[in-house]
Amino acid sequence: MIEPPLNAPQTKKRQNKKRPNYLILKRYAYSDMKIRKIQLAALLLAGLFALQTCFVFALEAKPATSDQKTVAAASKKRSKSAKSAEKMQQSAEAAVAEAEATASPAPFVTGSWTLAVLPDTQHYTEKFPGIFDMQTRWIARHKDEFNIRMVAQLGDITQNGTPEEWKTAREAMGELDGLVPYSICLGNHDYRTPHGKALTRESLFNEYFTVDFWKKQPTFGGLLKPNEADNAYQLFEAGGKKWILLSLEWAPRDEAVAWADKILTQFSDRYAIITTHAYLAPDNSQLDMLSKDEDAQLYSPHKYKTPGSINDGGEIWNKLVRKHRVAFVLCGHLSQAARLTSVNDQGFAVHQILSDYQNRKLGGEGFMRLMEFWPDGETVQVITYSPLYGAYLTDEAEQFTLTIGKADQVK
Repeated sequence: MIEPPLNAPQTKKRQNKKRPNYLILKRYAYSDMKIRKIQLAALLLAGLFALQTCFVFALEAKPATSDQKTVAAASKKRSKSAKSAEKMQQSAEAAVAEAEATASPAPFVTGSWTLAVLPDTQHYTEKFPGIFDMQTRWIARHKDEFNIRMVAQLGDITQNGTPEEWKTAREAMGELDGLVPYSICLGNHDYRTPHGKALTRESLFNEYFTVDFWKKQPTFGGLLKPNEADNAYQLFEAGGKKWILLSLEWAPRDEAVAWADKILTQFSDRYAIITTHAYLAPDNSQLDMLSKDEDAQLYSPHKYKTPGSINDGGEIWNKLVRKHRVAFVLCGHLSQAARLTSVNDQGFAVHQILSDYQNRKLGGEGFMRLMEFWPDGETVQVITYSPLYGAYLTDEAEQFTLTIGKADQVK
């Protein structure tokens, strides 16, 4: 368990419930009760296979007066049934073991403030809207308990960019309206081409999250273009520090990167957090077509036929991030948990974090990141939590601490 700093007044212990909470979903979409029914059905099937095995064994044990072909068929069926039963039992045992092996989550340090991070929500808007609702509703209900000051969505808010999916996204994010400010960055699946091909820069994003809406947010800072929020920034204060959260479009164009450079220069007195959809690779390195083998960059923005200029992780680092006091770069795009800490030109540590759970069951099982900024002003505890299960992922890739500041001070 990660120990809190010595000057922390007290901590709030968390428990890994290892079970879904039976919250009634606003829109039914594979609720936790249904998950339990599926698990129960699997166990029942395993039992039936076992009974069938016993029955076939009994048939095989009858006197040799039966036809030899019948006996041979029964024997073959018994063997197949036994293997199926064994496989089902192993799957059930593995699922139980995975849940029970989860370690205790780190405690919440009283006096901290929290940045909630919503990775790719594309399968929720497409198939499981109730889980998306549950995520944002949990944030709204616990905003005071965990002092949640901002929410950052990491792109691919939709799967196919359709009106139905955008409506679902708007309703889910609407749970936060007037309660917790948030930002959204566009991913390749948010444009008006199927299967995330991003063959256009046209999106329904600004129809459902209008410029007027963003301007009403208390943290609103500004936009690259007056009629769209594809590139925007938010200004807020938390933990005794001034922050700027800059959200950049999918495969940011040169003009977007140049604009961001200008904005970060203008607000050089603030610590910066940048969100952009595709930046880090699962191997803990930047997506960088200029310095890495092309075959290792299968999902690099440069592999897509998106119109206009394109910048990947390496280019965003060199043209923007390394020049400013950027504390964090947060991204999604690839279903993995990865992170990289680099040193910028000013000697500050820049923590680059990939969070994406879309390939888990139910489109992500509701897992999201909570970045807790401790009251010492330096330590940030990152945890991964699912309100669907009321449980945490606690391996070293999902629960860790980072330090804000000069590179020689980081942990």
